[in-house]
Amino acid sequence: MTFRDIDINLAAETKAMVEQVKRFSMEVMRPAGIELDKLPKPEEVIARDSILWDVFRGFRKLGLHTLEIPKNLGGLAEDMDPMAKVLISEQLGYADAGLAISMGVACMPFNYAARFPTPEMQQLARDFCQDKEGKMIGCWAITEPDHGTDWSLGGNNP
Repeated sequence: MTFRDIDINLAAETKAMVEQVKRFSMEVMRPAGIELDKLPKPEEVIARDSILWDVFRGFRKLGLHTLEIPKNLGGLAEDMDPMAKVLISEQLGYADAGLAISMGVACMPFNYAARFPTPEMQQLARDFCQDKEGKMIGCWAITEPDHGTDWSLGGNNP
């Protein structure tokens, strides 16, 4: 069963966007994920000439990095049907779960910045929405030795 078999009353534009994401997922993400998984060293995955950056740029060119950022900052948050977000995530995850998570994590700090009322944070979110080349990439430091979440699992709080 596909999303078209479920009567969720998707607008034509939503169906078109999901189809566009599906094409990107299967034609760009899946082959890239297979190639990246074969690389023996992590530094090769993030090398300047790695196919990883083609995936980031493709994701950005589709505007998928702006799904959670408000319209007044350049995002698509208010324009997106909640079901579309689910279906988009499904397509990305089906193509390559690791890359899908990487794309989401790369957006996370900017999604949070968009919610802060300070001019600096709002500008950071605006700049991120304009970045179609994948130059602004967020991260989630959860396994660092002196910070992150590991200490909460029984370690010492630095």
